Amino acid sequence: MLNTKRLTIDNVNLDDPLEMDAFDDQVITAGMQRVRAEGDELRRRGLLDEHGNLLAKELPADMKEDAQRDFGG
Repeated sequence: MLNTKRLTIDNVNLDDPLEMDAFDDQVITAGMQRVRAEGDELRRRGLLDEHGNLLAKELPADMKEDAQRDFGG
């Protein structure tokens, strides 16, 4: 029977290679979902094109080479 419990670092059996593989798969799947969601958001905001290429080439004013900036420290 397929085990469908959500594995976490607290409940995964580190000595069971099959369970570790399942845990790895869960982590990778969740990470890819986050990456895709971030890419979708950047495309929605017009910062990436449909191929994932950066569209905004201009740096914000405070990141330009001779900018006066205060980091509050």
